[in-house]
Amino acid sequence: MTGIEIVIKYIGNKAFIADNSSLSFEQIGLPVINKIFNEPAYWVLKILKFFEAENRISVQILNYNLGERDFTAQQILEQNRLSKINTISFKSIDTMLMLQTMQGNKPKAFMPTMKTISENEIATIATIATLPTILKNQLVKHTISEVFLMPIKDVNFILGGVSFTKKFNQYHEPIEIIIANPNIKIEFDAIKNYFENKLKTKHIEVAVTIEIDDSTIVSIKAMSAIINKIDAKLIESVKFEFVKQSTKKKLHIDIDKSLFTMEEYFDKFGVENFNPNAFYNNDGDLFEDLLAISNTKHYNNLRFLSNLHEHKIVKLRFVQKPFSFIFLLKGVKNYHIVWETLDTEEATYIWHVNKNIDALKMAYAKIEDIINTIKVQGKIAYISGNTDDFRRLYHDYSNIKDGFLTWKAELESFIT
Repeated sequence: MTGIEIVIKYIGNKAFIADNSSLSFEQIGLPVINKIFNEPAYWVLKILKFFEAENRISVQILNYNLGERDFTAQQILEQNRLSKINTISFKSIDTMLMLQTMQGNKPKAFMPTMKTISENEIATIATIATLPTILKNQLVKHTISEVFLMPIKDVNFILGGVSFTKKFNQYHEPIEIIIANPNIKIEFDAIKNYFENKLKTKHIEVAVTIEIDDSTIVSIKAMSAIINKIDAKLIESVKFEFVKQSTKKKLHIDIDKSLFTMEEYFDKFGVENFNPNAFYNNDGDLFEDLLAISNTKHYNNLRFLSNLHEHKIVKLRFVQKPFSFIFLLKGVKNYHIVWETLDTEEATYIWHVNKNIDALKMAYAKIEDIINTIKVQGKIAYISGNTDDFRRLYHDYSNIKDGFLTWKAELESFIT
């Protein structure tokens, strides 16, 4: 038990370091100038040495407090051994702070008993007549040291860490606690349930030490091993899981919208208030991740189309069902809009457009209408009635490498 922090609770003339096991003042060696604590109080102790054969511990007092307090987490784990302790030796006692916690909220005179007392105790008793004035004017310093659990749902992800507020018995109002972690961004707050899943816990254990001087918080130190686990690797796994789940969301038929930019896609199929810039600087980064997490048979095709896509003219467009991409290729005379799926065995659809920005805008609007129609009526209805400048390229899955080369050669012959 050496080195752990424990709480000793005082109620009346009894002291407790374990449930249902009290110690007398004589057993803990308190001076005899008073016989009772007027109000509940507690001291936070550090065990310096454990004398198992003697059922005794030697301790250092870290702080003196009025009020009630739960035992520490470490103390609860050591309840069996602590309940057997019958003697506590204090390294030193601050007599003034001891008397203050004994006095509580009801000041009273402290009188010596008739037994023989030491010279040090006589010197202490000599100051008792002026004690109320001293306590009134003295700046009270104390420390709050606690280990506790906090639900992740009640924790705010902020830039460079997490924060939450908590009420402590030893302070008059809730205190904001911040745990630093430079990997965390404020955008992660909207998807913290994904972090719960990856961390495999709904709570974080927090160890906090708060220094208080005359009701003023001087310093707050807080740490959590769980929050420390949020590193670049874990964030990357959260990102992949988030993107994977967004591609699997059920599509509610929306005739007005089928083509989405990256921002529009996450706004509709992601999580409310989530900013995709937390993960991605551009749609090309998202495209790369989608390739990485899928088992697409169109990998080479998609990679080829992505390299040719005219990012400076138009953003990559995403289609949710079937999950697919709309690329823009530029030929010598024409633009070519290409629709390729991620993980289905659909053919490649190609529309040819005059090299004119206004014509291109109209073509994108028309293709969105076409995709909406295909979602409702099926592709056969569109293909059989098609009058557009349109082509289809089929995939040969019997030989992926040769099939891609054949597909590539045919596509290049269309790009005029």
